[in-house]
Amino acid sequence: MNLYVSLITSELASLEDRPIVHRLKVLLHDHTADKFHMKLRIEFIDESVLYTNEYITSTIRKYAFQWQTASDSWLVRWDNVPHFPKIASFPHHRHDYRTGQEVVTDSFDVVLIDVLIYIGDQLQKA
Repeated sequence: MNLYVSLITSELASLEDRPIVHRLKVLLHDHTADKFHMKLRIEFIDESVLYTNEYITSTIRKYAFQWQTASDSWLVRWDNVPHFPKIASFPHHRHDYRTGQEVVTDSFDVVLIDVLIYIGDQLQKA
């Protein structure tokens, strides 16, 4: 648990210094000796938004990172909800909505920095 919590804490400290981040809002921060739960709303320079939800205990890590447009249309979502057992990277997967239809693909155990790098690359291509 401490590795993930340390990683999240260091990412959070430098988040507003990233050139793609326009605004950051901590929606929930609950950290005890037994659990860590954080939800963020990150607005980017193109007005798209990333909602994060990470819940960690000594035996569990649940996460969801949902990137969407300013008008609430979903772009990409990464999570580890175990609802696609046939995916090779189960339970880790990615939902991509940018073609107008949901496409679910393999992913990996992503953390916030992975998602920020991906979004940064996508914003540079736009």
